[in-house]
Amino acid sequence: MTLTATLTAINSKADIAGNRYWALRFRDHETGKVVQATVSGGESNIYGILRYWDQEADDWDRSIQFLTQELPIREFNRMVKEFPHAGCSPEDLAAFIRQAL
Repeated sequence: MTLTATLTAINSKADIAGNRYWALRFRDHETGKVVQATVSGGESNIYGILRYWDQEADDWDRSIQFLTQELPIREFNRMVKEFPHAGCSPEDLAAFIRQAL
């Protein structure tokens, strides 16, 4: 199977209250286009995009590589400063990425 895209769940280290903040990066291997956004929710919401990516298959899309990355809080905040917000549910996140591509 050929990989068509890479989806990366990016999170900050825990703050004093134990909160982690999340963002995603989706890279389409065919076009080279990259979509980045902040996310409400966590890793499972981002991973769930794979379930809703191919709307006709009604199955997990195994052609998308899934990665995780944890950053120090300040580095995460600098990185996501200009990112748009994509939403929370996997369906919303998948729709946001499709629209941006």
